Amino acid sequence: MYWKMSIDLTRPLVSSMGQHDPLAGYITTLQLRATADRLPAPVGGPHLKEEINQLAAMVKGKDWATADPLGLGGLLVDAYRIEQLLQQGSALDERLLETVLTTALEGIPQYMRSGDRQRRAEHRLGFRELGLTIGLHAVRCLWQTWERNPERLSTRSSIRVILQALMQYAPLADEIELFWRNPEHQRTGTWLEHRDINEVMLATSLQPKGFLVLSSYH
Repeated sequence: MYWKMSIDLTRPLVSSMGQHDPLAGYITTLQLRATADRLPAPVGGPHLKEEINQLAAMVKGKDWATADPLGLGGLLVDAYRIEQLLQQGSALDERLLETVLTTALEGIPQYMRSGDRQRRAEHRLGFRELGLTIGLHAVRCLWQTWERNPERLSTRSSIRVILQALMQYAPLADEIELFWRNPEHQRTGTWLEHRDINEVMLATSLQPKGFLVLSSYH
């Protein structure tokens, strides 16, 4: 699995694989398959069965541990998508949800202890921190989903405990958003150098449900 491909997808530009790429690919292919299955009329195109099986094999037994804010945010977004797919009747193993949430919960305190949030804006990368805020919004959405389904909270007490612990970090999203909405911080070299992705990530963090909520999920 390649981290980055050419625009025409004929060759890899970066041949290495990102730590969480197999997980994101697995969930995305399942999401595509679930969306296609819910369309009112059959659609052409690949069924993705082979791709799903290949990615499932890559995900099995994988270590997702990270203290990187962008990586942590990605894990939390993946967790919310897993929950939505489970609600839609996906055959996903629910243990994957618990594993992803547990890994994120272990990594966030490490990030908090790193001291990155105490640095000046010119020594911080907005898009990476905003990746975490998007993930924390996903935690809020996940908790709201479980509150609407009390039977889930009662039957999966281990996940409930993890979610409660993660919710303690939810205010961190507001703190980071406030920091990067400051016009002074947006005039620093590190913001301007990555301005396009920084602005996309900030906009997504401020209106996260358009990105987080699967279109066929109610």
